[in-house]
Amino acid sequence: MKRIAQQSRSNMLTARIRADERLTDGGNHALNFINTQRRNRKGSLYDLLDNFGDFLYWCQQTGLITWERYMELELESRCHEEEARMAFGTLRTARTTLDEIFVSLMKREEVYPLWLERLNDYVDRVRPHLHYDNGVNGLQQYWRDIDEQISFPFWLIINEACSLINSGRWRQVKQCPVCKQLFLDTSRAGNRTWCSPQTCGSIKKSQRYYKLKVA
Repeated sequence: MKRIAQQSRSNMLTARIRADERLTDGGNHALNFINTQRRNRKGSLYDLLDNFGDFLYWCQQTGLITWERYMELELESRCHEEEARMAFGTLRTARTTLDEIFVSLMKREEVYPLWLERLNDYVDRVRPHLHYDNGVNGLQQYWRDIDEQISFPFWLIINEACSLINSGRWRQVKQCPVCKQLFLDTSRAGNRTWCSPQTCGSIKKSQRYYKLKVA
């Protein structure tokens, strides 16, 4: 019965992801993760992730981890429920931290010391699992000691967030004026306005059309 309930929950989560494509319109997994919690147009707080199982399934559905990795970590989280519960608490705190950091960077403001302290703590957790070695394309960075580590998807997110910061691509991060979600503006002219022209862009155009029609 528990397995059936979990499958039903996964089906519901899949439907929620597909029903609102804006949740993955950030153009980067770190931004997509931040966007799993955002205020809607009515001001209500909406959270796609209710527990660690939701987080793992979201990671698989959005391409952060493979199906095989998802199955491995899903089993691991069920065998170590307390560890998974604590990991989910860390994830929620990290999501707020990354949100505050990128919003501050977007506004060209100094990042609050608390957010910096937390980010550095997350980086310290990730660093031991990264190393350089010779690869097909020369010297490359690889992950190590990640098997059965339920925090591995979290490490991937932190690594992507750091890559955005270190590369200077944080300057391309914008906030959609309609849904308030963060996205990476990769347009050639750097003038992208909405997270998605098919969703928020369409809504804004419809609103403008309605106002013109009423006037």
